[in-house]
Amino acid sequence: MKDSLWAALAISVFTVTFVLVTLFSIYYKIVDNELWVYGFFRPSKFPIDKISEIKSTKSMLSAPATSFTHRLAIKFSDRKILKSSMPVIISPDRQKEFIDQLLSINPNIKVEIKQ
Repeated sequence: MKDSLWAALAISVFTVTFVLVTLFSIYYKIVDNELWVYGFFRPSKFPIDKISEIKSTKSMLSAPATSFTHRLAIKFSDRKILKSSMPVIISPDRQKEFIDQLLSINPNIKVEIKQ
């Protein structure tokens, strides 16, 4: 019985550590004309000049987003970027500043944000 308790504790610690590392490794960066989305230390780059729309979403799609309520869906004008018509869903901390920075690079982005 003692061994099974240690095994359960080890599995629990591993699971909690994995979840925390995953959550804290999600972040977003704007570098030149690219949006960098880091998820589990793996960056993906997206051209900002190809962003066509940003809107609020409460979608539960799997995404590099840590929030369930304050998410942004980013759609691109070129389907080749994501190889689908699905948006990239992210949850930056300071959404207004984030969107303003994207708009300063690409003022043609259509923005629909619901508070």
